[in-house]
Amino acid sequence: MDSSSSPLLTSPPAASPPSTSPPSPEHQQLLKHINTTHPETLARFLEHYATAFDAQRPRLIAITPSSLTIAYTNGTASSFILHSTKSIPLSPPLPSLSIHDVEARLLAMDAECEAAIERGGRSEVALTEYRAPRGLELAAAVFIASVMGAYGVEKFGAKGWRISELLGLGERWGGRYKWGLGVTFWVVVVLHVGENAGILLPLLWKYNVKVGTGLWWRWVGSHWVEGWGAIMRLKGMVREAEARRVKEGKKE
Repeated sequence: MDSSSSPLLTSPPAASPPSTSPPSPEHQQLLKHINTTHPETLARFLEHYATAFDAQRPRLIAITPSSLTIAYTNGTASSFILHSTKSIPLSPPLPSLSIHDVEARLLAMDAECEAAIERGGRSEVALTEYRAPRGLELAAAVFIASVMGAYGVEKFGAKGWRISELLGLGERWGGRYKWGLGVTFWVVVVLHVGENAGILLPLLWKYNVKVGTGLWWRWVGSHWVEGWGAIMRLKGMVREAEARRVKEGKKE
């Protein structure tokens, strides 16, 4: 969490309300800021402190001197049908519910989470979006999709509707066409399976994209069609995110 990203986190300390009182406007604003700007931080809290590895759409709903309460969903990416709540103990308890004390504790907890992530081989950078192919990447995706479609039609299409027959290639040239198409198809499949298992999936794990989410499936599906271009695009987005972190750090 970047304490310079919000004026809320640099406000003068406020008086601590009794734990039985409703949240003050300042704390309501703090909750709103964290939920809007730092959902990845809440996800790290759930994973590190509550072993909730399947958390989606986390939302901080309460802060008391002794705990944080985070609501989240853990259903499928499309339905989010399972709703859960985790209470994370604060030890030692907060001395007060002032903005200053809450800020200091959340920053310390986030630093501990990020250190644990680094020790586990994961990055502090969280990939949160998908970027579609453009230009040459899009052309490559269209070509590969065409090869796969042509192979499927040639292999499983009804007699008389196969491409080699529609083009009237005859037995000799039709055989060469089928052979070349089959070799191209299986080379693409082998390369993409290897890249997916050996490069893309580890990258998605490293940059905190949860398995089975809509974002995960978009990257996996895009790579299956276009191949290496998806990996290069993902790495470019990571470089941009890391550059932003460095720039924000210099502003502190």
